[in-house]
Parts: sequence; structure tokens; C-alpha cells
Amino acid sequence: MKSNENIDALWSGLASRATKVALMRQDISYAQLAQALETMGIAESARSIEGKIQRGTFRFSFFLQAAVAANTDIPLGWSDALKISESWDGRAAAVFEAELAQQPWITWSRLSVRLQEIGVVMGSGVLEPQIRNGSFPASLFFQCATVCRFESVYRFVDPSSLRHAALLGAEQAPL
Repeated sequence: MKSNENIDALWSGLASRATKVALMRQDISYAQLAQALETMGIAESARSIEGKIQRGTFRFSFFLQAAVAANTDIPLGWSDALKISESWDGRAAAVFEAELAQQPWITWSRLSVRLQEIGVVMGSGVLEPQIRNGSFPASLFFQCATVCRFESVYRFVDPSSLRHAALLGAEQAPL
């Protein structure tokens, strides 16, 4: 069995890889991304971007900033959410809620139970506010995308990679 640290590292690695894919598809370096973010009013150095992406421990809002700054083709369902005139955390929340709106039968409680099946223990009382205020990590978005089958993420990471991480997490899930 894998430890929870290894599982967390696997999900962070997927978030990192998804971000790298978005940048590589546009042939954007970290320095170019820093410049593009600067034009959007977001101050990040190339070095800090590289470190953040290498660790994979960043908010989903940063993933969206990087994708937009790199002029990546954004999934259609995310376009309206990204046009709102809120903070980037607000946009992240709107993207997540746009994904969930396609499956209105998934309540916060059900989402919490689904996440537990892959070893992610987060009660709905913690999950919902984190999503609604947009402060959630990119890894959580990919975990939710896996258990809810948000097909839009397949643009950035292979379904087989998501399944692999989910299966490893399921081995750790409490019975």
C-alpha cells in the first residue's frame, strides 16, 4: 500500500503535469509566462512559477491564470466562468460550479463520499466553502474531476493517469 504522502504527491504531480501540458502546447517558457501574467496584473517571477509548477501544490486559480496567460484553448464550459469580473479565486469557483452544474444530482455530501472512495477525506462542511470561495488546490479539482468525470480536464491530463491515481488512493480509503 502507498502512504497518503505518496498519494498526495501523485495528485500534485498530475496538477503539475497538466500545467506543463498547457504551457508546452503553446511553447511558452516560464519567463514568457511571467511576462504574460504581468500584463494581466499578476506579479510572478519565472523562478517562482517554475518552483510552483514543479511542486504542483498551487491553487486551481493559478492553473487558470497560467492557462489564460499562455493563451491555451480553454474548455468551452469554462469560458463563461472565466469572463466574470471577480478575482481569480472567484473564477476558479465559477469554473468548478459550471462543471458541477452539468451533474446537478451531485450534492456536496455526495461529492465528499465520492472523494472518500479514492482516499480523499474531506467532509462536505470543509469542501463546499473551499470550492465556493475558490481557495481550493488544483489537485482537488483533478480529484473531483476524476470522481465526477469532468471531461474538460482530459485536455490537460490523460484519463488513464487520473484513474491510476484514483486507484492508488482507493487502496488507502477506509473501508
